[in-house]
Amino acid sequence: MIEILPIGGMNEVGRNMTAIGFDGEYIVVDMGIRLDSIIGFDDVDIGRMSRAELINLQAIPDDTDFRGNKVKAILLSHGHLDHIGAVGKLATSYNAPIYGTPYTIRILKKLLREEHFPTPSQHLIRAVLPKATLRFDNVRVEFIPVTHSILHTVAIAIHHENETVLVASDFKLDEHPLLGPLTDTEGLCRLRKDNNCLIALVGSVRADEPGTTPSEAEVRDMLKKVMEESADSGGLLYISTFSSHMARLKSIVDLSYELGRTPVMVGRSLKNYCSAATELGLVEFPRELEIYGRPNTAKKVMKRIENRRQDYVIICTGHQGEPTSVLTRIADGKLPPRVRKGDHVIFSSSVIPSPINQANRAELEAKLEVQGAEIHRDVHASGHARREDIKKFLKMVAPDVVVPCHGTPEKLHAMATIAAELGYTKNTIHLLKNGTAIHVGG
Repeated sequence: MIEILPIGGMNEVGRNMTAIGFDGEYIVVDMGIRLDSIIGFDDVDIGRMSRAELINLQAIPDDTDFRGNKVKAILLSHGHLDHIGAVGKLATSYNAPIYGTPYTIRILKKLLREEHFPTPSQHLIRAVLPKATLRFDNVRVEFIPVTHSILHTVAIAIHHENETVLVASDFKLDEHPLLGPLTDTEGLCRLRKDNNCLIALVGSVRADEPGTTPSEAEVRDMLKKVMEESADSGGLLYISTFSSHMARLKSIVDLSYELGRTPVMVGRSLKNYCSAATELGLVEFPRELEIYGRPNTAKKVMKRIENRRQDYVIICTGHQGEPTSVLTRIADGKLPPRVRKGDHVIFSSSVIPSPINQANRAELEAKLEVQGAEIHRDVHASGHARREDIKKFLKMVAPDVVVPCHGTPEKLHAMATIAAELGYTKNTIHLLKNGTAIHVGG
């Protein structure tokens, strides 16, 4: 009998944490934060906030009732904050080893260095390669590579006797990802063949969107077109995207040089994610590329850009309109250069659908447009599977039980509808709530 206990990530986007129980012992998958719970607070420092404060804000999973259980291991699916951002606050309660792919672990260690409270001991944090297999007594775990908007993402298959739980919260089926491997469809199909009972937790972030998610190669073509047209204006180009998206950032950097412009990156998260990827040899940027983690250290080059704006592309944080981001500070006149008529701002991202994010982005765009900038929105493709991709995934894996996860109520129901169209019934589709367990198989 398998116990599935979602502690976070159900009926919300973010705060992911799921406990998988076998014989009263557990494997925990992910410990993330919910960014929209804290993004509205200026100058918030998560590292200085206590576990209790963050739980009260609904920013991290509330594991109060779960604490005290025997946890064999904590497994991390990838390095996005909504999957690893709460490790420093929660993992110390379990004294369990923490496993993730090398890039995920490198990012985690950078985050933990910024914490101001006790964090897990370094000897408990262990990097394993994609496709690795781990054993914990009578439990075997597979890390199955999948394509996503961050490198080294895995779906996690947890095997116990002839029963398996597959956690595939974030993935896409991209035949041209530009960087990193394709989704390991052979490994996923093997699960269908080898198990008597397979339960799949499947991410629902884009389940309500029709069709398939465009390839990253298509986004590069979109960027090339928009950047070429924008560069002709002679103004400054600002581009903001997800700091962890190495394939996207490499495309932007490469296209900037092709246009004869010098790219400059500014933002702490950009520096953290890029340095981790380059240290591991996962991406190669030109040696002359300047990356500044703190805007104050970049002021000299930003003033130089002010007078040679036709020669530069500024790649910066701020695609969600975050109040303390580099792009917002530029729009507010707190950082050079000044936005002028003829400048172009390219958002190579979507707005995460929450009222705070939408309001912040709308306010930022209004400021930029008043100052004369031309806005280019949604030059982007998601890292999450859409409706037809999910249908293909479910056919490939053919689980006995489908558990929609990582999504708002509407998105979880959209996932359930897809499963129902494939013949799953109310007995084989489980819509769960945080803190409520189900038992399957046995």
